[in-house]
Amino acid sequence: MTTLISFSSSSGQQGRCDAKCYDAKESECDCICGGRNHGAGRDKAIENTRVLAEQMIDEYAQVHGIEADTLNASVNETEVYQLVLPIFG
Repeated sequence: MTTLISFSSSSGQQGRCDAKCYDAKESECDCICGGRNHGAGRDKAIENTRVLAEQMIDEYAQVHGIEADTLNASVNETEVYQLVLPIFG
């Protein structure tokens, strides 16, 4: 089962988006993709997640006043990277 997005916080919160979501047949979704990947199939869900990750990187950089290119992050179609964005308060 391929996990596309996952998170865990220092307070113990956790979530992920995986095949349970993108291969879903039922209409209800409660994963962290917010329904973006629900029932979309693996390939479309990967593309959706790539776009979402790029948006998250850009938003994080903007909020923190840094250039997105300076973050140690890369998102493309053939490689998978872990991106950790520290979020405080």
